[in-house]
Amino acid sequence: MRILLIYPQFPKSFWSFEKVLELVNRQVLLPPLGLVTVAGILPQEWEFKLVDRNIRAVTEEEWEWAEVVILSAMIVQKKDLLDQIQEAKRRGKRVACGGPYPTSVPYEATDAGADYLILDEGEITLPMFVEAIQRGETAGIFRAGGEKPDVTTTPIARFDLLELDAYDSMSVQFSRGCPFQCEFCDIIVLYGRKPRTKAPAQLIAELDCLYKLGWRRSIFMVDDNFIGNKRNVKLFLKELKVWQAEHQYPFSFNTEASVDLAQDQELMDLMVECNFNGVFLGIETPDEASLQLTKKFQNNRTSLSESVEAITRSGLRVMAGFIIGFDGEKNWRGCADCPVCGANGDSYRVVWDITGFTRYCPLASTRKRGTAPE
Repeated sequence: MRILLIYPQFPKSFWSFEKVLELVNRQVLLPPLGLVTVAGILPQEWEFKLVDRNIRAVTEEEWEWAEVVILSAMIVQKKDLLDQIQEAKRRGKRVACGGPYPTSVPYEATDAGADYLILDEGEITLPMFVEAIQRGETAGIFRAGGEKPDVTTTPIARFDLLELDAYDSMSVQFSRGCPFQCEFCDIIVLYGRKPRTKAPAQLIAELDCLYKLGWRRSIFMVDDNFIGNKRNVKLFLKELKVWQAEHQYPFSFNTEASVDLAQDQELMDLMVECNFNGVFLGIETPDEASLQLTKKFQNNRTSLSESVEAITRSGLRVMAGFIIGFDGEKNWRGCADCPVCGANGDSYRVVWDITGFTRYCPLASTRKRGTAPE
């Protein structure tokens, strides 16, 4: 079976960093970890080619070669996902779709012509897809029925399929799920509230793979909350610390975490010792009432400004995410009026490495849907 994996384009935005990437002679910030993981789960006697359309277009030869086209996308890639489904069908190809966006809103992929929907987590639903292909079925929807896979069984992703020189950073994943219950977030809908982690040796094997392929730059731990299971992440970091030293620190790391990272000095120290240099925090808003309303309780337990300061002081640069448009949110007059950024205008300032703002627009799959404006 000849499988063409296609990763749709992202629209140009602040987060695409195209001008910054030009300065370092790279085309894309991060690779499609989901698709190379899919290639690792599917039968290895199948043939694979991967095209990241953020790097280049699919060639005529690749279209002709493919028997089945598999696409994965997030909501921001919606337009190109639907365009590529339609292009593949125009060429008479069978099309399968999966990933966060089709899992959350499956009917749009089928309306565009997708034959197979491989939804939820692939460790469960990809074998269903393979069995359907082997039975000669030409369409199907495959769901996990609420079951969450044991990620210690996930094979090493097929990083060899990537055009490595095009990327500024690589991606690996240690855990899935988050213990918190923020109403605007679809992570707990997709992956649950019980963080599931890989074994330390398992992720070290993935790093070994990247090392053997010649990778010597940054790696992003794509976990939506890297510290969701603090016990397991500390066990992993202790082994990573040894591996990094033995290999003369070939990688730097960054990740995403909840703000309660600031209350665990041992964890922050371990991250720095492993050559983590940055962490993305979902600050969301300085309005405590909005945080309470949306059940982001962890951001109200301690001072956000003091938490950011503690993380920065430990040696991790902070990339802060904010959301604009919560119901009843206060109208802050500026940084001097904001309890996160300043106090009384000039007595304290938080230092952000990067600050990003997102408009509040929850997906249909999040529980907050229907209580916020469309």
